[in-house]
Amino acid sequence: MAVAKLHIHVSRFLSEQGIPRTEPLLVAVSGGADSCALLQILVALGQSSSVAHVHHGLRGGAADADLEFVRARAQALGLPYSCAHVDATVRDGRSPEARARVLRYAALNELRERGGCSYIATAHTLDDQAETVLLRAIRGTGPAGLAGIAARSSEGHLLRPLLGVRGEELRSYLRERGLAWREDESNQDLGIPRNRLRAQVLPILEAIHPAAVSKLGGLAQAARESDACLREITAPVLEAALEERDHGLWIDPAPLLELAPALRMRAVSQVLVAAGLAERISASHLRRVAQFLEDGQSGKTLSLPQCMTLLCDRDRFWLGPEPGPRFPAWFSAPLLPPRALELPERDLRLSWRNVTCSDPRAKVLSVPRELSLPLIVRSPLPGDRMKPSEKAASVALQDLFSAARWSRRARARAVVVEHAHEVVWVVGLAQLQKERKLNAGDWELVAELLSPHRQTC
Repeated sequence: MAVAKLHIHVSRFLSEQGIPRTEPLLVAVSGGADSCALLQILVALGQSSSVAHVHHGLRGGAADADLEFVRARAQALGLPYSCAHVDATVRDGRSPEARARVLRYAALNELRERGGCSYIATAHTLDDQAETVLLRAIRGTGPAGLAGIAARSSEGHLLRPLLGVRGEELRSYLRERGLAWREDESNQDLGIPRNRLRAQVLPILEAIHPAAVSKLGGLAQAARESDACLREITAPVLEAALEERDHGLWIDPAPLLELAPALRMRAVSQVLVAAGLAERISASHLRRVAQFLEDGQSGKTLSLPQCMTLLCDRDRFWLGPEPGPRFPAWFSAPLLPPRALELPERDLRLSWRNVTCSDPRAKVLSVPRELSLPLIVRSPLPGDRMKPSEKAASVALQDLFSAARWSRRARARAVVVEHAHEVVWVVGLAQLQKERKLNAGDWELVAELLSPHRQTC
Protein backbone atom coordinates (compact mmCIF):
# COMPACT_ATOMS: atom_id res chain seq x y z
CA MET A 1 0.00 0.00 0.00
CA ALA A 2 1.55 3.30 -1.08
CA VAL A 3 2.11 6.13 1.37
CA ALA A 4 -0.84 8.14 0.07
CA LYS A 5 -3.12 5.10 0.30
CA LEU A 6 -2.07 4.48 3.91
CA HIS A 7 -2.96 8.04 4.81
CA ILE A 8 -6.26 7.77 2.94
CA HIS A 9 -7.03 4.44 4.65
CA VAL A 10 -6.56 5.84 8.16
CA SER A 11 -8.26 9.13 7.29
CA ARG A 12 -11.30 7.29 5.93
CA PHE A 13 -11.43 5.09 9.04
CA LEU A 14 -11.45 8.09 11.36
CA SER A 15 -14.13 9.77 9.26
CA GLU A 16 -16.33 6.66 9.27
CA GLN A 17 -15.98 6.45 13.05
CA GLY A 18 -16.95 10.11 13.44
CA ILE A 19 -13.57 11.16 14.87
CA PRO A 20 -12.70 14.77 13.94
CA ARG A 21 -9.06 15.88 13.59
CA THR A 22 -9.42 17.96 16.73
CA GLU A 23 -10.41 14.96 18.86
CA PRO A 24 -7.35 13.90 20.89
CA LEU A 25 -6.40 10.25 20.51
CA LEU A 26 -4.25 8.40 23.00
CA VAL A 27 -1.95 6.37 20.73
CA ALA A 28 -0.65 3.16 22.29
CA VAL A 29 2.99 2.92 21.20
CA SER A 30 5.06 -0.11 22.15
CA GLY A 31 8.07 0.95 20.11
CA GLY A 32 7.44 -1.72 17.47
CA ALA A 33 7.06 -0.96 13.77
CA ASP A 34 3.25 -1.13 13.69
CA SER A 35 2.61 1.34 16.50
CA CYS A 36 5.40 3.69 15.39
CA ALA A 37 3.88 3.76 11.89
CA LEU A 38 0.39 4.45 13.26
CA LEU A 39 1.72 7.35 15.30
CA GLN A 40 3.54 8.80 12.28
CA ILE A 41 0.46 8.49 10.05
CA LEU A 42 -1.76 10.26 12.60
CA VAL A 43 0.79 13.06 12.92
CA ALA A 44 0.94 13.40 9.13
CA LEU A 45 -2.86 13.66 9.03
CA GLY A 46 -2.84 16.42 11.64
CA GLN A 47 -4.80 14.32 14.12
CA SER A 48 -4.61 15.62 17.68
CA SER A 49 -2.65 12.88 19.48
CA SER A 50 -0.75 11.98 22.61
CA VAL A 51 1.53 9.00 23.20
CA ALA A 52 1.11 6.26 25.80
CA HIS A 53 3.47 3.40 26.62
CA VAL A 54 2.92 0.45 28.97
CA HIS A 55 5.91 -1.26 30.62
CA HIS A 56 4.86 -4.82 31.49
CA GLY A 57 7.65 -5.63 33.93
CA LEU A 58 8.98 -8.23 31.46
CA ARG A 59 12.15 -8.48 29.34
CA GLY A 60 14.32 -6.50 31.78
CA GLY A 61 16.61 -3.90 30.22
CA ALA A 62 15.12 -4.36 26.74
CA ALA A 63 11.74 -3.16 28.01
CA ASP A 64 13.41 -0.19 29.72
CA ALA A 65 15.03 0.69 26.40
CA ASP A 66 11.64 0.45 24.66
CA LEU A 67 10.22 2.94 27.14
CA GLU A 68 13.04 5.43 26.54
CA PHE A 69 12.73 4.98 22.78
CA VAL A 70 9.01 5.81 22.83
CA ARG A 71 9.56 8.74 25.15
CA ALA A 72 12.19 10.16 22.79
CA ARG A 73 9.95 9.64 19.74
CA ALA A 74 7.07 11.50 21.44
CA GLN A 75 9.43 14.33 22.40
CA ALA A 76 10.79 14.57 18.85
CA LEU A 77 7.23 14.88 17.53
CA GLY A 78 6.30 17.42 20.18
CA LEU A 79 3.51 15.22 21.56
CA PRO A 80 2.36 14.72 25.16
CA TYR A 81 3.71 11.47 26.62
CA SER A 82 2.54 9.23 29.46
CA CYS A 83 3.51 5.78 30.63
CA ALA A 84 2.30 3.12 33.04
CA HIS A 85 4.07 0.23 34.75
CA VAL A 86 2.22 -3.05 35.31
CA ASP A 87 3.43 -6.39 36.64
CA ALA A 88 2.58 -9.12 34.13
CA THR A 89 4.76 -11.68 35.92
CA VAL A 90 2.14 -12.54 38.56
CA ARG A 91 0.30 -15.70 37.51
CA ASP A 92 -3.50 -15.61 37.54
CA GLY A 93 -4.59 -18.64 35.51
CA ARG A 94 -4.24 -16.91 32.15
CA SER A 95 -1.48 -17.27 29.58
CA PRO A 96 1.32 -14.68 29.93
CA GLU A 97 0.14 -13.03 26.69
CA ALA A 98 -3.50 -12.82 27.82
CA ARG A 99 -2.45 -11.54 31.25
CA ALA A 100 -0.25 -8.83 29.74
CA ARG A 101 -3.03 -7.82 27.34
CA VAL A 102 -5.61 -7.38 30.10
CA LEU A 103 -3.21 -5.36 32.23
CA ARG A 104 -2.15 -3.27 29.23
CA TYR A 105 -5.70 -2.29 28.27
CA ALA A 106 -6.58 -1.45 31.86
CA ALA A 107 -3.50 0.77 32.14
CA LEU A 108 -4.19 2.44 28.78
CA ASN A 109 -7.76 3.17 29.79
CA GLU A 110 -6.57 4.76 33.01
CA LEU A 111 -4.09 6.92 31.07
CA ARG A 112 -6.86 7.84 28.63
CA GLU A 113 -9.17 9.03 31.41
CA ARG A 114 -6.36 10.84 33.20
CA GLY A 115 -5.31 12.62 30.00
CA GLY A 116 -8.83 13.64 29.03
CA CYS A 117 -8.89 11.60 25.81
CA SER A 118 -12.06 10.00 24.50
CA TYR A 119 -10.30 7.29 22.48
CA ILE A 120 -7.34 4.93 22.46
CA ALA A 121 -5.80 4.01 19.09
CA THR A 122 -3.88 0.73 18.78
CA ALA A 123 -1.90 -0.62 15.82
CA HIS A 124 -3.46 -4.05 15.26
CA THR A 125 -2.93 -5.06 11.64
CA LEU A 126 -4.37 -7.44 9.08
CA ASP A 127 -1.67 -9.93 10.10
CA ASP A 128 -2.91 -9.77 13.72
CA GLN A 129 -6.45 -10.34 12.47
CA ALA A 130 -5.47 -13.39 10.42
CA GLU A 131 -3.50 -14.86 13.33
CA THR A 132 -6.43 -14.36 15.69
CA VAL A 133 -8.88 -16.06 13.31
CA LEU A 134 -6.55 -19.03 12.82
CA LEU A 135 -5.82 -19.39 16.54
CA ARG A 136 -9.50 -19.42 17.38
CA ALA A 137 -10.32 -21.77 14.52
CA ILE A 138 -7.77 -24.42 15.56
CA ARG A 139 -8.91 -24.09 19.16
CA GLY A 140 -12.42 -25.02 18.04
CA THR A 141 -14.21 -21.68 18.26
CA GLY A 142 -17.81 -21.16 17.22
CA PRO A 143 -18.82 -18.76 14.41
CA ALA A 144 -18.65 -15.76 16.77
CA GLY A 145 -14.95 -16.44 17.42
CA LEU A 146 -14.20 -16.14 13.70
CA ALA A 147 -15.18 -12.47 13.91
CA GLY A 148 -11.68 -11.90 15.26
CA ILE A 149 -10.66 -8.40 16.34
CA ALA A 150 -13.16 -5.55 16.05
CA ALA A 151 -12.13 -2.28 14.40
CA ARG A 152 -13.84 -0.55 17.32
CA SER A 153 -14.46 -2.06 20.73
CA SER A 154 -17.99 -2.64 22.00
CA GLU A 155 -17.42 0.08 24.63
CA GLY A 156 -16.57 2.44 21.77
CA HIS A 157 -13.37 4.05 23.03
CA LEU A 158 -10.83 1.60 21.54
CA LEU A 159 -9.98 2.16 17.87
CA ARG A 160 -7.91 -0.02 15.52
CA PRO A 161 -7.37 1.98 12.31
CA LEU A 162 -4.86 -0.44 10.74
CA LEU A 163 -6.82 -3.73 10.72
CA GLY A 164 -6.88 -3.67 6.91
CA VAL A 165 -3.11 -3.07 6.54
CA ARG A 166 -0.26 -5.63 6.38
CA GLY A 167 2.61 -5.26 8.81
CA GLU A 168 5.20 -5.24 6.02
CA GLU A 169 3.51 -2.21 4.45
CA LEU A 170 3.96 -0.33 7.72
CA ARG A 171 7.65 -1.27 7.94
CA SER A 172 8.13 -0.05 4.37
CA TYR A 173 6.41 3.19 5.34
CA LEU A 174 8.91 3.73 8.16
CA ARG A 175 11.92 2.78 6.00
CA GLU A 176 10.95 5.34 3.36
CA ARG A 177 11.03 8.03 6.07
CA GLY A 178 14.25 6.81 7.63
CA LEU A 179 12.45 6.11 10.93
CA ALA A 180 13.65 3.42 13.31
CA TRP A 181 11.62 1.10 15.48
CA ARG A 182 12.29 -1.45 18.22
CA GLU A 183 12.19 -5.22 17.72
CA ASP A 184 10.78 -7.31 20.57
CA GLU A 185 13.03 -10.39 20.78
CA SER A 186 10.19 -12.37 22.39
CA ASN A 187 8.45 -12.28 19.01
CA GLN A 188 11.05 -14.83 17.87
CA ASP A 189 9.96 -17.35 20.52
CA LEU A 190 8.23 -20.06 18.48
CA GLY A 191 6.93 -21.63 21.68
CA ILE A 192 4.28 -18.92 21.64
CA PRO A 193 1.49 -20.08 19.25
CA ARG A 194 0.90 -16.66 17.72
CA ASN A 195 4.60 -16.25 16.90
CA ARG A 196 4.71 -19.67 15.28
CA LEU A 197 1.68 -18.85 13.14
CA ARG A 198 3.27 -15.57 12.08
CA ALA A 199 6.68 -17.05 11.29
CA GLN A 200 5.74 -20.43 9.79
CA VAL A 201 2.06 -20.83 8.97
CA LEU A 202 1.09 -17.52 7.35
CA PRO A 203 4.01 -17.65 4.85
CA ILE A 204 2.91 -21.15 3.79
CA LEU A 205 -0.69 -20.01 3.38
CA GLU A 206 0.46 -17.02 1.35
CA ALA A 207 2.52 -19.36 -0.85
CA ILE A 208 -0.59 -21.48 -1.46
CA HIS A 209 -2.77 -18.44 -2.06
CA PRO A 210 -1.17 -14.97 -2.32
CA ALA A 211 -4.21 -13.30 -0.76
CA ALA A 212 -4.59 -15.76 2.13
CA VAL A 213 -4.12 -13.19 4.87
CA SER A 214 -6.52 -10.79 3.21
CA LYS A 215 -9.07 -13.58 2.79
CA LEU A 216 -8.84 -14.42 6.49
CA GLY A 217 -9.47 -10.76 7.22
CA GLY A 218 -12.52 -10.90 4.93
CA LEU A 219 -13.75 -14.01 6.76
CA ALA A 220 -13.50 -12.14 10.06
CA GLN A 221 -15.51 -9.24 8.64
CA ALA A 222 -18.21 -11.57 7.28
CA ALA A 223 -18.39 -13.40 10.61
CA ARG A 224 -18.67 -10.07 12.43
CA GLU A 225 -21.56 -8.93 10.23
CA SER A 226 -23.34 -12.26 10.74
CA ASP A 227 -22.72 -12.06 14.47
CA ALA A 228 -24.20 -8.56 14.59
CA CYS A 229 -27.43 -9.83 13.02
CA LEU A 230 -27.68 -12.71 15.48
CA ARG A 231 -26.97 -10.40 18.40
CA GLU A 232 -30.10 -8.46 17.54
CA ILE A 233 -32.06 -11.69 18.05
CA THR A 234 -30.31 -12.79 21.24
CA ALA A 235 -30.00 -9.34 22.89
CA PRO A 236 -33.51 -9.29 24.43
CA VAL A 237 -33.07 -12.89 25.56
CA LEU A 238 -29.82 -12.09 27.34
CA GLU A 239 -31.38 -8.97 28.85
CA ALA A 240 -34.02 -11.19 30.43
CA ALA A 241 -31.59 -13.96 31.40
CA LEU A 242 -28.62 -12.14 32.94
CA GLU A 243 -28.13 -10.18 36.14
CA GLU A 244 -24.72 -8.87 37.16
CA ARG A 245 -24.50 -9.44 40.89
CA ASP A 246 -22.42 -10.97 43.69
CA HIS A 247 -19.22 -10.37 41.66
CA GLY A 248 -20.41 -12.48 38.76
CA LEU A 249 -23.37 -13.16 36.46
CA TRP A 250 -26.61 -14.79 37.55
CA ILE A 251 -28.20 -16.67 34.67
CA ASP A 252 -31.86 -17.58 34.31
CA PRO A 253 -31.65 -20.54 31.90
CA ALA A 254 -35.32 -20.50 30.89
CA PRO A 255 -35.06 -17.79 28.18
CA LEU A 256 -31.92 -19.43 26.77
CA LEU A 257 -33.47 -22.89 26.61
CA GLU A 258 -36.38 -21.53 24.58
CA LEU A 259 -33.98 -20.63 21.74
CA ALA A 260 -33.28 -22.93 18.81
CA PRO A 261 -30.07 -24.96 19.42
CA ALA A 262 -27.86 -22.87 17.09
CA LEU A 263 -29.06 -19.58 18.59
CA ARG A 264 -28.74 -21.01 22.08
CA MET A 265 -25.08 -21.81 21.46
CA ARG A 266 -24.55 -18.28 20.18
CA ALA A 267 -26.24 -16.85 23.29
CA VAL A 268 -24.13 -19.06 25.56
CA SER A 269 -21.03 -17.81 23.74
CA GLN A 270 -22.10 -14.21 24.42
CA VAL A 271 -22.62 -15.03 28.10
CA LEU A 272 -19.08 -16.37 28.34
CA VAL A 273 -17.72 -13.32 26.54
CA ALA A 274 -19.61 -11.07 28.98
CA ALA A 275 -17.89 -12.94 31.82
CA GLY A 276 -14.45 -12.20 30.31
CA LEU A 277 -13.75 -15.64 28.87
CA ALA A 278 -13.63 -14.73 25.17
CA GLU A 279 -9.98 -15.67 24.66
CA ARG A 280 -10.10 -19.10 26.33
CA ILE A 281 -13.40 -20.63 25.25
CA SER A 282 -13.48 -23.44 22.67
CA ALA A 283 -16.40 -25.20 21.00
CA SER A 284 -15.97 -27.97 23.57
CA HIS A 285 -16.42 -25.47 26.40
CA LEU A 286 -19.54 -24.10 24.72
CA ARG A 287 -21.10 -27.56 24.45
CA ARG A 288 -20.29 -28.39 28.08
CA VAL A 289 -21.74 -25.11 29.35
CA ALA A 290 -24.89 -25.47 27.23
CA GLN A 291 -25.40 -29.03 28.51
CA PHE A 292 -24.77 -27.94 32.11
CA LEU A 293 -27.44 -25.24 31.79
CA GLU A 294 -29.86 -27.74 30.29
CA ASP A 295 -29.27 -30.38 33.00
CA GLY A 296 -29.83 -27.91 35.87
CA GLN A 297 -28.56 -30.10 38.73
CA SER A 298 -28.64 -27.88 41.82
CA GLY A 299 -25.41 -27.83 43.79
CA LYS A 300 -23.26 -28.96 40.87
CA THR A 301 -20.37 -26.85 39.56
CA LEU A 302 -18.48 -26.70 36.27
CA SER A 303 -14.87 -25.50 36.21
CA LEU A 304 -13.92 -23.14 33.39
CA PRO A 305 -10.65 -21.48 32.25
CA GLN A 306 -9.12 -18.54 34.13
CA CYS A 307 -10.21 -19.94 37.52
CA MET A 308 -13.86 -19.32 36.68
CA THR A 309 -16.73 -21.50 37.79
CA LEU A 310 -20.34 -22.08 36.78
CA LEU A 311 -22.63 -23.34 39.54
CA CYS A 312 -26.28 -24.33 39.65
CA ASP A 313 -28.32 -22.85 42.49
CA ARG A 314 -31.86 -24.24 42.19
CA ASP A 315 -33.39 -22.47 39.18
CA ARG A 316 -30.48 -20.08 38.58
CA PHE A 317 -26.82 -20.38 37.61
CA TRP A 318 -23.93 -18.21 38.73
CA LEU A 319 -20.86 -17.59 36.55
CA GLY A 320 -17.81 -15.92 38.02
CA PRO A 321 -14.46 -16.32 39.80
CA GLU A 322 -13.86 -19.27 42.09
CA PRO A 323 -14.84 -20.18 44.74
CA GLY A 324 -18.30 -18.71 44.05
CA PRO A 325 -20.68 -15.80 44.67
CA ARG A 326 -19.76 -13.10 47.18
CA PHE A 327 -23.09 -12.57 48.89
CA PRO A 328 -24.07 -9.48 50.91
CA ALA A 329 -22.49 -9.21 54.37
CA TRP A 330 -24.48 -9.98 57.53
CA PHE A 331 -26.30 -6.94 58.90
CA SER A 332 -28.51 -5.83 61.80
CA ALA A 333 -30.46 -2.58 62.26
CA PRO A 334 -33.14 -1.33 64.67
CA LEU A 335 -36.41 -0.13 63.20
CA LEU A 336 -39.26 1.90 64.71
CA PRO A 337 -42.12 3.69 62.97
CA PRO A 338 -42.29 5.84 60.97
CA ARG A 339 -38.69 5.35 59.77
CA ALA A 340 -38.23 3.37 56.54
CA LEU A 341 -35.28 1.10 55.80
CA GLU A 342 -33.81 0.36 52.37
CA LEU A 343 -31.61 -2.67 51.78
CA PRO A 344 -30.34 -2.32 48.17
CA GLU A 345 -28.15 -5.43 48.31
CA ARG A 346 -31.28 -7.40 49.15
CA ASP A 347 -33.59 -5.56 46.75
CA LEU A 348 -35.83 -4.71 49.69
CA ARG A 349 -37.50 -1.68 51.23
CA LEU A 350 -39.32 -1.78 54.57
CA SER A 351 -41.77 1.02 55.37
CA TRP A 352 -44.67 1.70 57.74
CA ARG A 353 -48.33 2.42 57.22
CA ASN A 354 -51.40 2.47 59.44
CA VAL A 355 -53.48 -0.70 59.54
CA THR A 356 -56.07 -0.73 56.77
CA CYS A 357 -57.34 -4.30 56.98
CA SER A 358 -56.22 -7.70 58.10
CA ASP A 359 -53.63 -8.93 55.64
CA PRO A 360 -52.33 -12.49 56.11
CA ARG A 361 -49.78 -12.17 53.30
CA ALA A 362 -46.14 -12.58 54.17
CA LYS A 363 -45.28 -9.16 52.68
CA VAL A 364 -46.92 -7.29 55.58
CA LEU A 365 -46.30 -7.55 59.33
CA SER A 366 -48.85 -6.05 61.74
CA VAL A 367 -47.62 -4.70 65.08
CA PRO A 368 -49.17 -2.72 67.97
CA ARG A 369 -49.16 1.05 67.88
CA GLU A 370 -46.86 1.18 70.91
CA LEU A 371 -43.88 -1.15 70.73
CA SER A 372 -42.22 -2.15 74.00
CA LEU A 373 -38.91 -2.55 72.14
CA PRO A 374 -37.78 -1.62 68.63
CA LEU A 375 -37.90 -4.23 65.93
CA ILE A 376 -34.52 -5.60 64.89
CA VAL A 377 -34.12 -6.19 61.16
CA ARG A 378 -31.20 -8.48 60.39
CA SER A 379 -29.77 -11.41 58.49
CA PRO A 380 -30.60 -14.90 59.77
CA LEU A 381 -28.30 -16.61 62.28
CA PRO A 382 -27.50 -20.37 62.24
CA GLY A 383 -29.58 -21.19 65.32
CA ASP A 384 -32.62 -19.06 64.50
CA ARG A 385 -36.06 -20.54 65.17
CA MET A 386 -39.56 -19.15 64.99
CA LYS A 387 -43.13 -20.14 65.90
CA PRO A 388 -45.78 -20.20 63.20
CA SER A 389 -48.28 -19.21 65.95
CA GLU A 390 -48.17 -18.29 69.63
CA LYS A 391 -49.15 -21.80 70.80
CA ALA A 392 -47.13 -23.78 68.27
CA ALA A 393 -43.68 -25.25 68.75
CA SER A 394 -40.78 -23.34 67.26
CA VAL A 395 -39.29 -24.41 63.94
CA ALA A 396 -35.70 -23.97 62.74
CA LEU A 397 -35.42 -21.35 60.00
CA GLN A 398 -33.17 -23.69 58.03
CA ASP A 399 -36.04 -26.20 57.93
CA LEU A 400 -38.39 -23.48 56.71
CA PHE A 401 -35.91 -22.53 53.99
CA SER A 402 -35.54 -26.15 52.90
CA ALA A 403 -39.30 -26.77 52.87
CA ALA A 404 -39.78 -23.66 50.71
CA ARG A 405 -36.87 -24.77 48.45
CA TRP A 406 -35.09 -21.46 48.88
CA SER A 407 -31.83 -21.26 46.93
CA ARG A 408 -28.45 -20.24 48.34
CA ARG A 409 -29.01 -16.91 46.65
CA ALA A 410 -32.34 -16.36 48.41
CA ARG A 411 -31.05 -17.51 51.82
CA ALA A 412 -28.05 -15.19 51.55
CA ARG A 413 -30.41 -12.25 51.07
CA ALA A 414 -33.00 -13.38 53.61
CA VAL A 415 -34.22 -10.74 56.06
CA VAL A 416 -35.72 -11.59 59.48
CA VAL A 417 -37.52 -9.27 61.86
CA GLU A 418 -37.00 -9.82 65.56
CA HIS A 419 -38.99 -8.38 68.49
CA ALA A 420 -38.10 -8.90 72.13
CA HIS A 421 -35.51 -11.55 71.16
CA GLU A 422 -38.09 -13.50 69.13
CA VAL A 423 -38.13 -13.92 65.38
CA VAL A 424 -41.59 -12.77 64.28
CA TRP A 425 -41.14 -12.53 60.51
CA VAL A 426 -39.04 -13.97 57.71
CA VAL A 427 -39.79 -11.56 54.90
CA GLY A 428 -41.36 -13.34 51.98
CA LEU A 429 -41.63 -16.66 53.82
CA ALA A 430 -43.37 -16.82 57.23
CA GLN A 431 -44.47 -14.78 60.22
CA LEU A 432 -45.68 -15.35 63.75
CA GLN A 433 -49.47 -15.20 63.80
CA LYS A 434 -50.63 -13.27 66.89
CA GLU A 435 -54.00 -14.11 68.42
CA ARG A 436 -55.25 -10.58 68.83
CA LYS A 437 -57.54 -8.23 66.98
CA LEU A 438 -56.04 -5.43 64.93
CA ASN A 439 -57.02 -1.94 66.02
CA ALA A 440 -57.15 1.32 64.14
CA GLY A 441 -53.87 3.10 64.60
CA ASP A 442 -51.80 -0.08 64.71
CA TRP A 443 -48.87 -0.28 62.33
CA GLU A 444 -48.17 -2.46 59.32
CA LEU A 445 -44.58 -3.01 58.27
CA VAL A 446 -44.63 -3.38 54.49
CA ALA A 447 -41.92 -5.12 52.46
CA GLU A 448 -41.48 -4.08 48.83
CA LEU A 449 -38.98 -5.23 46.22
CA LEU A 450 -36.79 -2.41 44.94
CA SER A 451 -36.48 -4.24 41.62
CA PRO A 452 -39.84 -5.90 41.04
CA HIS A 453 -38.62 -7.64 37.88
CA ARG A 454 -35.89 -9.47 39.83
CA GLN A 455 -37.18 -12.28 42.02
CA THR A 456 -34.77 -13.24 44.79
CA CYS A 457 -36.56 -16.36 46.05
